[in-house]
Amino acid sequence: MPPRKLTFEQLDMGITLKHRETHPFLDVEGCFGCRVAGVQIGPNSTTTRGESVSHINQREKNWQKDMPAYKRLRAEGLQPKTIDGCHDVELLATSRHQIEGTPAPL
Repeated sequence: MPPRKLTFEQLDMGITLKHRETHPFLDVEGCFGCRVAGVQIGPNSTTTRGESVSHINQREKNWQKDMPAYKRLRAEGLQPKTIDGCHDVELLATSRHQIEGTPAPL
């Protein structure tokens, strides 16, 4: 018979219950087990299963192009308004004012 697989919740509860045998109120100063017994991890913090998480992941992917473009513009003495979208600004902008987002002189 293969070993039974436990879910994270079952495993965590087992560890917490076992530690409660030693420290029933989980309040012992300096005890690492007592300190981490109350730590919980939400499912969306480690996966791409959430709208906000997928948005953040996509933003980080875009930074692969935007960060080098931002550095090149800064090396030229220009100050883009933001890092996000800097790659497109570098390709499309024709003047310093378009890059920096400042009004053009009249």
